[in-house]
Amino acid sequence: MGAKNALASLVGLLQIFIGVSAIVFAYLLHYNPSYLEVRTLLGLREEYVAFFFLVLGVIGFFSIISGILVIYEWSFARKVSYE
Repeated sequence: MGAKNALASLVGLLQIFIGVSAIVFAYLLHYNPSYLEVRTLLGLREEYVAFFFLVLGVIGFFSIISGILVIYEWSFARKVSYE
């Protein structure tokens, strides 16, 4: 069972990292457009920035929640025996 817990923790941490990265990228795209010329590199028009901010924020939020739940389910809930 140790390998399953380690793998679940790795997958959960990866999901949390992806979620945080999506939220940071959404911030850079919306609030700080001159940082690394993100809008110019991606070729985004001004009208679509709010939509991408919303989509990346929602994806990031759900990815973080999913990662936390994966870690909780495999690390803590499996220790309880239902006898």
